[in-house]
Order: sequence, then structure tokens, then C-alpha cells
Amino acid sequence: MSGRARPRGLHTRRRWFQIASLATFMTLLTLTVWPLGRVYLGAFLVTDPLIALNSAINGVVVGPLVIGEVLMLLAPLLVGRAFCGYLCPTGALIEWLGPHKGLGTHLSPRARGVLRKAPAFVLLACAGLALFASGAFLLFDPLAILTRTATVLLYPMLDRVLRLAGDVLYLAPPLRIPVDFLSNAAAGRLVFSRPLAFDLPLFVLGMAAAIVGVSWLEPRLWCRHLCPLGALLGLTGRFAVLGRTVDPEKCIACGRCEAACPLDSIRDDYLATDTSRCQVCLECADVCPVDAIAMGSRPARSAYRPDRRSVLAAGGLAAAAGFFTFTGLRRAERDAHLIRPPGGREESDLVALCTRCGQCLKVCPTNVLQPAVLQAGAEGLFTPRMDFQSGQCEWSCNECGKVCPTGAIQPLTLEVKHHTVIGRAYIDQNRCIPWADGLTCLVCQELCPVAEKAIIIDTAQVTTPTGKKVTLGHPRVVAERCIGCGVCEHVCPVPHESAIRVYATGTERRSG
Repeated sequence: MSGRARPRGLHTRRRWFQIASLATFMTLLTLTVWPLGRVYLGAFLVTDPLIALNSAINGVVVGPLVIGEVLMLLAPLLVGRAFCGYLCPTGALIEWLGPHKGLGTHLSPRARGVLRKAPAFVLLACAGLALFASGAFLLFDPLAILTRTATVLLYPMLDRVLRLAGDVLYLAPPLRIPVDFLSNAAAGRLVFSRPLAFDLPLFVLGMAAAIVGVSWLEPRLWCRHLCPLGALLGLTGRFAVLGRTVDPEKCIACGRCEAACPLDSIRDDYLATDTSRCQVCLECADVCPVDAIAMGSRPARSAYRPDRRSVLAAGGLAAAAGFFTFTGLRRAERDAHLIRPPGGREESDLVALCTRCGQCLKVCPTNVLQPAVLQAGAEGLFTPRMDFQSGQCEWSCNECGKVCPTGAIQPLTLEVKHHTVIGRAYIDQNRCIPWADGLTCLVCQELCPVAEKAIIIDTAQVTTPTGKKVTLGHPRVVAERCIGCGVCEHVCPVPHESAIRVYATGTERRSG
């Protein structure tokens, strides 16, 4: 081994880029709250070409997404997959949380060869789903994964921890003023007016744990072989102008560069580079004992070229993925209680365009927006739905459409939103307190936010169980006025299941 000190400048600079990118991402996500300011996470997601490409395939062109797609797909032509090594916040976390050297260093050559083919299969499977109008593959987009994980797990956990810490610290009188100051500063961003709770936390946790966990089989296995965004960037990255160059006269074939490469982009001769994988981190240059490696133009390329069998297999996978969308993922009929947010596109378009990023859930002030489980079929997993047991659609809020990066939820003005019908409320007279029990209850009518009340009270003479005749008000929904905001269902005092519920328009409902 050479006695010279290994320069760590390149490695350190890349770490600072990763830290800055992750800090920017989390800051923007933290600012994605109601009321929404001018800066929020959408500014980051427009750089995601996978999202833009899916939108374009489904016939929706969003200006900022097009700009982001062009920039992100042209950048690899210059510097390969530099985004993966320097700017991807998900990749940074995977790298930091995983082992530097995992069991993958002991994988057989055959296993490594199979994994090397995976990006082509992943990309074609995604294309098959997109062409058959399913955005389910965006569940695996790295930026959507991080947004979703932070929204469903991190922020609810932070909210509870900070509440508990504030309560404990407030017991000490000298700390009350700073605690009040910090509480006010964090209000609405890290500490919320009501505890956050979302469906599918174990699914989100399991997915995040699996992506990090496979790094113990091979360092950054997800980034190397399975990430769909990485595969897309690698498609143009194989033609990169700049990249790793090796001076063959200096190279001593020690193999340290190959061992240090985080994305397995260095070939067995140590001179050629798979530019479809190289993230231009130059970790190889840091460990080279003879300074044979540098950044230069016209790198020696050795990108993987699939054989005919692999192409046919990948094409079959793409077709199967698309076919499975129609046969195995979709519900035969719509769930009567599947209510989409105001501005949501027609069901098939929403499912095709939704990134499953969870920004709309994050910005919702009442927690009414929840991820769909199987209400929309498996292909609709984690698309947004209204859960009126958790909250109601805030009358003065229209932020979900603003933060949606693809227009799956279209932005609406408040005036338009107030006249947008997302469902209709129906009363179950067998459970409604005035109808079933002969007692007074006007909560739903009193809190209905529609200017011309969508719930009115019909008075009637009724006989109580004691035989006494009384005048009682019975609530009744005026269907043509109801927009389905869910306030009535949320505030109904009947336990377990509200006596008044909102049904999706066009579905079969109980009369009432």
C-alpha cells in the first residue's frame, strides 16, 4: 500500500452537496402546510423526470414539469447520473443508513450479472404500467418515497415528541417563556393543532425499511439496480460527455476503485466505466494509490447492452405489468365511500397521474385526506381519499390542488371549490338521533358551511316513549345543495359510524 495520504476533498464535497440537498428537501416539505406560502416542496418535485414522463404519457403537460424533465434528462448527457450521487436526498439517506460494505461483496458473479440487468426490466415494467394508464409504479419513485415517508411517519412522530417535550419542560417555570416562543415558532409546521394520524403507516415503514435493508445484501442495492428514476437517468447517462477517465500507464490494476464504487460502475479491467451507472462521485479517485483516475471528457464506456433474450423478457414483463393493471389491480366497481378531494380528476385519470407522494396529505389542515388502502383497488394504493371520520374538508382551504405536481388534483379557487360537488350526504334514519330516538339534535344542520344550508329541519309531531306528544325537528338533506364537504359526517355525535354519511356521486346509496 502506498504511504501517501488519501485525498478526501472530493468525498467531502459530495457529502456537503448531499447534506444541502436533503436539508433543502426537508425545509420545503416542512413549509408545505396550510396556509401555503410561496415556497413549498413542489419546487423540488418538478425536477423529477419520471413524474413528468408519466404525465406526458397520460396526455397531461404541466409546464414546470416539462422544464424539469428536459433539464434532468439532458444533465446525464453531460455528467451521467450525477443527480444520484450529489442531489438525490433518498439516495443520500440510503447511503448513510446502509453499511459501507455489505454482504453484496460476496455475491456470485452470476447473481451480480442478473442484478446488472435489473434496471432495464424495472424501466420497461414502469413503461408498461404507464402506457396502460396506471401510475402505481410511482410508489417507487425515490422523491415520492421520501415525501411519503416523512409525511406519514416523521412529522406525526415529531409532533408527538415535541408535544411531550414541551409539556415536560413547561413544568420548570424558568423554561416557560422559551418553550412558549418555540411552540409558537413550530406551530403549524412541526406541532399541529390536532395530532396527525395517517393510514398505512406500517406499509410506509416496511417499504422504507426494505429499501434501506437491501443495502445489507449489497451497498446501495436499491440505487444500483431497482430505482426507476436511476434507471431512467442511466438511459441517457450512458452517452455522458464527462466522466471517469483512467490513465492506463499509471493504473496498477489494484482493484481499489472497483471496491469503492458505490454503484458498481467500474468494469473488471478497471479502465472502462458503465456510464449508465456512474454517479461521478469520484470515490475511486480518492482511493487510487497512484492518482490514475480523474474527471475528464470522452470516458471509456462499457455500458450494459441487453441480449435478445433479455429484451424479449423485459418486453414481456412490460406487457404483463400493463395487463395486470386491468385484470388484477382494478376494482370492478367504485367504492361508494371513495370520495376524492375537490379538484380531483376523473377516477382513472387521477389514478394514472397521482405520484403517491403525499404532499396533499401533508398540506391538509384537518387530516381529512388519507391514503387509499384498497378502496380504489390495488392500483389506487396511496392515492388521496377523504376520510370524514378523521376530519372534514376545510371550507377556506384549497391547498391540495396547489401542491399536486401533476394536476391529478387540479387547483381550484375558493369560489369554484365552494360549488364543486365531490359527494352527497345521506341520513340513515334508523340511526339518526331525532329520527330513531325522538331526541333533539341539530349539529349537522348548524355546522353545514354551505351558504344556503344543504341540511334543513322539518318539524313534526312525534310521540315519545312515555306517550307525550312533542314537536321535533328532523334533519333532511337537500341533495341539489350538498357538495359533500363532510362536515356533517365528521361532527355527527352518533358513535362508531355517523348517522349521516357522504357517498360518492354516481354510486348506489341508501335512501334517507
